[in-house]
Amino acid sequence: MKTMRKPLLTTLMLMLGLMLLSGCAAQQPREPWMINDIVDVEYVAQYVKVPHPENVMIIDSRPYEAKFVKGYIPTAVSIPDTQFEKHADRLPADKNALLIFYCGGWQCKLSHKSARKAMDMGYTNVKVFAAGYPAWLESGRVPALGLEALHDMLASGADYMLIDSRPVQKYLEGTIPSAISVPDSRFDAKKGLLPADKNTPLIFFCGGLKCPLSHKSAAKAQALGYTSVWIAEEGEPGWKALYGGGQAVAVQSGGEEGSIDAEQFKTIMAESPGSIMVVDVRDPDEFNAGHMKGAVNIPVDRLEKEIAALPADKPVVFVCATGARSGEAYYMTRDLRPEIKDVFYLEAETTYHKDGSFDITVP
Repeated sequence: MKTMRKPLLTTLMLMLGLMLLSGCAAQQPREPWMINDIVDVEYVAQYVKVPHPENVMIIDSRPYEAKFVKGYIPTAVSIPDTQFEKHADRLPADKNALLIFYCGGWQCKLSHKSARKAMDMGYTNVKVFAAGYPAWLESGRVPALGLEALHDMLASGADYMLIDSRPVQKYLEGTIPSAISVPDSRFDAKKGLLPADKNTPLIFFCGGLKCPLSHKSAAKAQALGYTSVWIAEEGEPGWKALYGGGQAVAVQSGGEEGSIDAEQFKTIMAESPGSIMVVDVRDPDEFNAGHMKGAVNIPVDRLEKEIAALPADKPVVFVCATGARSGEAYYMTRDLRPEIKDVFYLEAETTYHKDGSFDITVP
């Protein structure tokens, strides 16, 4: 028995030695310019939440236009090292506050340089996430996107889905162009609106830096298997400040010129029907046999005489049975009432029921 223990002990010692060697090899070498207090991604992640923990600031030391707006750790503040002195007043007043600096990875000096500047100012709890933004992405955690980058994506026609996580009424009051409404509170019921391709970039936003809804929805999307999930955490208020307001249209295109997206129309009718005016342009006998709740009947052959009654302060949506007459009503309104900017029609086959319900089949 004794002769068997020695080889076993030797084997265990050898395995332990290999494990230690492997661990050492995985560690990044310490450079003279690095500060001593380095933290990892798990440490940083505990502070990435909304509402943000008090007396904690995560600081991105990379250039703003070239790096930060294209992707950053959520809740981080941009203070480029090259402009540190200019923006040092953004740091917390409490010199004991936790400051976590990061930049572009282990070979990036910017976060360490900024950290030393903060310590020279008297801050006592300064740390550096040396692995930086690349490690945040590699960990599979959701990154944030600057609105400037989102604006460029919108202008270029890039492939993505922009999702407003706020309640639908907020969405109808104004949103970012191209956004669809998937309120976080109804995420499970509305997740069928998300693209089938799980690699499609999904960008969630809500009511600004203090709004947690987009963070919650982004986590749910990741749990569904989507591989490119982002948060535009400055949200609709940030977009309005930068670009003069969101899309002040309650609806979005369904593909054909002037058409409303059928799924969005269903959502509006289910959750906020009073936010739009639905005009049924079928004949009275068709209307009386069954129509949508709240709809007004103005047959298309009478529309020209009654078009002055249409409101200009809320979106108008024309409906019929197939999209033919409603399409005609749309173009007539565009010609005769050009001041009505928000006018649409339902391009679909629609079946109406006596109880006010309806079925939509998009051709």
